[in-house]
Amino acid sequence: MTHVPSLPAGPPDPPLAQVVSAKPRAFSRGELIRLSSPRKVRTAISSGRVVRLLPDAYVGAEHSDSFLARAHAALLWAGSAAAVSGTSAMFLWGLVESPPSHIEVLLPHPIHLNPPDWLVVRRRVRPPATAHIAGLAVLEPADAIVTGYGRLSPHTRAEPLYRAVRSGLVSPDALADAIRRAPRVAARRELSTRIAAAQAGAESFREEVGLRSVFNTAEFAGLLPQHRVRCGDQTFRLDLYDPVTRTGIELDGAQFHDGSEARQRDVRRDAALASIGIQTVRFTFADIVQRPAWCRQTLAEVLRARER
Repeated sequence: MTHVPSLPAGPPDPPLAQVVSAKPRAFSRGELIRLSSPRKVRTAISSGRVVRLLPDAYVGAEHSDSFLARAHAALLWAGSAAAVSGTSAMFLWGLVESPPSHIEVLLPHPIHLNPPDWLVVRRRVRPPATAHIAGLAVLEPADAIVTGYGRLSPHTRAEPLYRAVRSGLVSPDALADAIRRAPRVAARRELSTRIAAAQAGAESFREEVGLRSVFNTAEFAGLLPQHRVRCGDQTFRLDLYDPVTRTGIELDGAQFHDGSEARQRDVRRDAALASIGIQTVRFTFADIVQRPAWCRQTLAEVLRARER
């Protein structure tokens, strides 16, 4: 009788603590049991290697303060209809740099259990569409901004919105549609005004101020916002452009482009535009905010001089 040698056994399953530590995500108790055994799950929990964040939502101990792990746990607890919203969704879309201290989720129905301090649950009968980021259901960018904008501190609200517009992540019209659909919006009036500025062509707070409060008089009615000019094999976007005098107006100035490389790019761009007859006039943010009348007078004089 010929004996066939047995095949070598495969590698043993990794310990439960190693599995839950591999990624900052949440597991149900059933998932943990399928990965190991009821006894090993009880041991991991009692030893503190696995932490219960919410009912039937467990994470590896080292990830218990992680934004991603908590967001996964929140959605696992809240159910399949839930989605990350507000500033939490804005963070996941890369619109705010630091994760918020609270995870915010949106639900179409109320939850009667009391969430922990780090979790905020909001209700909306008809939740907007979602996308998936890192395994999380997240509101689409426009709805993320509309639900999160008013919960940012006032001095930090403008840049995330304009960053989304500049990058092409969202269009001003999509933002306008999202705010129309939302039943309750924190800082609705301010956000509506800012969206209108974006629809008018602003792509930064500085440009918003320029369009809304500085170059908003009748003598500048012919200026074209966000005008693109082809120059050789390059295309440049001008904050404002006067087609009559072929004058470009930049509202960001040296305060925005303060790095030496960025400044060099500005100088080269101005030279390239001058080669096709377009003169660039730059105003710093300080002048736009503190000396709007001077900015208007200066630009008016430049335009009159170039009309001759």
